[in-house]
Amino acid sequence: MKKIFVCRSDQLEEYQPRGFTLEAGEDSLDFFLLKQDGEIRAYLNFCPHLGIPLNWQPDEFLSVEGTHIQCATHGALFQLEDGYCFSGPCRGQSLTPLNIEITDSQKVYLVSTD
Repeated sequence: MKKIFVCRSDQLEEYQPRGFTLEAGEDSLDFFLLKQDGEIRAYLNFCPHLGIPLNWQPDEFLSVEGTHIQCATHGALFQLEDGYCFSGPCRGQSLTPLNIEITDSQKVYLVSTD
């Protein structure tokens, strides 16, 4: 198991996703963290419909109302809790969740099992 430090949980604001890019040689991993009611989730920054990033601007992943994750390109809406698409061309698909670990000292790590 490999753990990569991302940030501290107190650096995340409620309902204000924050995007990250981890570089590993020629590969990179684009993802975002979302803190909702104290719980932190991580998703790949990748629309299942077009295979492109969800955001046009840094850290802008939510609908105008702030109630759903929204693809900036075609407006698909995803549930915050599980990344399930309920509206748009990728309806029925889901964002790819990533495993994270939060330590007692409030450090957030991305966890890989490979």
